[in-house]
Amino acid sequence: MIDLQDGHPNHRLWQKMIDTGRSSAANCANLLRNDASIKTVEEFLDTLINSSHYDRRIRPFFDQHKPCNVTMTIHINTISAINEVNMDYNTDLIFRQSWYDPRLNYSGTDWAKKSPQITLHYSLIDRIWVPDSFFRNAKEGKRSDITVPNRLIRIHLDGKVLYSQRLLLKLDCQMKLQKFPLDNQTCVVNIGSYGFDTNDLAFFWDEAQNISAIRVNEDLEMPDFVLSNHEARYCNRTTATGSFTCLLVVLHLKRLFGYYLVQVYIPSMLIVILSFVSFWIDHKSVPARISVGLLTVLTVTTQSSGIRSQLPRVSYIKAIDVWMSACLVFVFAGLLEYALVNVIARKGELRQQVRFSKEVIGNRLAQVHFYKKEDIQGSGETMETLVHKSSGGDRNMSGNASSHVQYSSMSNANASSTQLNPISQSVLPQPARIANAAKPVRDSAQFVDLVSAVLFPVAFIVFNIIYWMVYLNMQNNKQRRVRFDLQTISCQPIKTKWTIEEFNDIFKRFRCSVTANYWQSLKERVYEKHNHQIKLGNLTWKK
Repeated sequence: MIDLQDGHPNHRLWQKMIDTGRSSAANCANLLRNDASIKTVEEFLDTLINSSHYDRRIRPFFDQHKPCNVTMTIHINTISAINEVNMDYNTDLIFRQSWYDPRLNYSGTDWAKKSPQITLHYSLIDRIWVPDSFFRNAKEGKRSDITVPNRLIRIHLDGKVLYSQRLLLKLDCQMKLQKFPLDNQTCVVNIGSYGFDTNDLAFFWDEAQNISAIRVNEDLEMPDFVLSNHEARYCNRTTATGSFTCLLVVLHLKRLFGYYLVQVYIPSMLIVILSFVSFWIDHKSVPARISVGLLTVLTVTTQSSGIRSQLPRVSYIKAIDVWMSACLVFVFAGLLEYALVNVIARKGELRQQVRFSKEVIGNRLAQVHFYKKEDIQGSGETMETLVHKSSGGDRNMSGNASSHVQYSSMSNANASSTQLNPISQSVLPQPARIANAAKPVRDSAQFVDLVSAVLFPVAFIVFNIIYWMVYLNMQNNKQRRVRFDLQTISCQPIKTKWTIEEFNDIFKRFRCSVTANYWQSLKERVYEKHNHQIKLGNLTWKK
């Protein structure tokens, strides 16, 4: 409300504007009724919006000290380019506004019979008053100018004005990606008044004749989403310059999962299965198993990096992060499993060599002990000769004839030339026993591969069951709501005869009766039309 004292330098200017606003409608109507020289539509329009009778700087009903009610409808043609990184989307829509301007009422003239409504050229829009509506969450925007500026202005005989324009907008959409790509998003179109507060201007959705104020093109298609539902809501915003009316279009978007299933989930699943193939490859095939392990790890890492580049850097964990991290853990664990098998196999070979050496040395010492007791007296040989023969003399048999003769004579002294003493048979080298000693070690490496070949696929199947149950069965009814500040309320007058002032009075009483913390806790509001009541949360007022 403007309150200027007589001494104020702009008092006369404002008083003149007020007087002009009070008399402009009557003067214009009188001119249209009395001037019989108006014969063409051009003359009629010049008289109707003549600057000497119509001041576009003054809003309608300014002289009556009541707000101008503006009804709106939106027709959404397309929704495209939903960007998770920048958290915005593009839309092509037709924005219509209607209001009454008594200064443009020509119902009592002859032109009312000739033309109950007049469609003006878009260039005449600048000659009449229009609301200062704007899109609060717009990042970019422009009017469509193909092939001419897509703007319509239509004046009805009772002074009702229809203003329609086609807009191309890039709007902000704050997304929650915890369930990405199994998520649903809620985006809004927020319309408000920039300069006129609730005492001057009030916005309403035009739902006359039970027709929805929000209409969507039936052929609307999006590559990543489907529009599951849309709502029309009301809100108020209070800033440092006053309380302003605003309207909300709430768009509920459901993400299409097919693209991510084909491009992300199935390929990563096949890569994990490929890493399980290495368990069936012989652990001695080092290049094959190392190649499979490294390639699967690098592939999953590259795929995960590509997905992260398409998403914003958020601090919380997304569903796709859980999946890719689990796949990376499985393929990396497969590579570590081969490292474990390799260590077990190498230790087995080392133990095999040690056991073989012990068997050979023990056998040689037993031979020396046997020859010492049985043959040293008959052959007359020294201990050094026997040791030489037992340890390696057979390699020098062809070069030492005397040793060969002595050994033959010693062998002929036995009871049979074809059979050795049982003691000598027991101390001869036994390669089969040496190999059998290392067999349990080789079986240990194979056992680890066998267990891994069963355990890893089972663990991956269990992970899939838990993953899909958790993310597919989350409650979808708790969709994210638009975050309002302390001065925001999504509601509308229930009784049509209530004025905006009466409803604002209820709103103010509600704001004074609760604390700020309680007001913030009302994230999900319930609105009911029952027995002429307004129900907001669990608080109800009766008219």
